[in-house]
Amino acid sequence: MRERENAYYKANKAEFREKYLDKWLVIAGESLYGAYDTPQEAAANASAKLEPGEFLIHKPANDGTVIEIGGTVRLRHPDDINTPKPKRAITYV
Repeated sequence: MRERENAYYKANKAEFREKYLDKWLVIAGESLYGAYDTPQEAAANASAKLEPGEFLIHKPANDGTVIEIGGTVRLRHPDDINTPKPKRAITYV
């Protein structure tokens, strides 16, 4: 899934941890499109600027754990029980 984005992240992860620790990063292709405080901000901005499936959202953590959300991120209200839950890809690297 999103091999190009993952390769770009891995090649730059030391810099990303130094500059953007605990921020949510939007990565598309071999470019960083933004750093955000919340996953909702990252998803909203990525969805407004990029096509679904063309980006990843990474969160570098101090312990080396990466939380990755790939492709289309759909946020839903917790009270909306009639809508099926979206599938999310979360990978720990």
